[in-house]
Amino acid sequence: MADKVFVLIFSMLFVYSIFEGIVTTDHNSNSEEEQFHEFDEDPDYKYSEKANLKDTSVDETGDIEIRPPVGSEASKAFQTPTDMPTLKFLYCVSCGYKQAFDQFSQVIRDKYPGIVIEGGNFPPSTPKSLFSQFIGVAKIALIVMVIMGRDPFQSMGMTTPTVFTWMLNNKLSSCLMMFMLSNSIEGMLMSTGAFEIYLGEEQIWSKLESGRVPSPVELLQAIDSHLAIRGSKVPSSFGFDNN
Repeated sequence: MADKVFVLIFSMLFVYSIFEGIVTTDHNSNSEEEQFHEFDEDPDYKYSEKANLKDTSVDETGDIEIRPPVGSEASKAFQTPTDMPTLKFLYCVSCGYKQAFDQFSQVIRDKYPGIVIEGGNFPPSTPKSLFSQFIGVAKIALIVMVIMGRDPFQSMGMTTPTVFTWMLNNKLSSCLMMFMLSNSIEGMLMSTGAFEIYLGEEQIWSKLESGRVPSPVELLQAIDSHLAIRGSKVPSSFGFDNN
């Protein structure tokens, strides 16, 4: 009877871990579509260098103004400040923000050619990171013991738990359940939901504080504002430097 109960419990945990993984994937996908819909809805000419070839400007509140080329300077390349600091993105990889980072990078490089952009995973807190590592090591140790048929409780003079006896008698199913369940827990511990942006050593946006990811317009305005504070000379819109 006890064996049947443990089998039922492990089966429920296994199904739960699979269901949670599917729900998390769908949630991250839907969340990403909602947060980054600006990239799909806005026309490409708003954020590309081709905008400089147009004779009209985009007249929308909050959008970036596009200026036409002026005189003989029309063929001159866009000027990026020589002291432009590195733009760094720290984001939650397990949340699916890698695609958002790539999209933001393209938008920024269109306005600031040659800018150095770095991206990486935002680390979780130290306790969560250590606990996640412990679970990973414990998972491997348990799987190895189960596959080899080793019982550590007997060597320590302890009574073998019924659940471990069941695992030794059902190696394949128990290893699969341990693997899926531990991976699900590790994923939850490593997921931070972060999308932090730094210009040099200064943070210009934090999703952890604001609760959302910036739009392309907001990010470009934040970069311009911080460069102005630093004293870097940058154009305020998509145009050419006439100097």
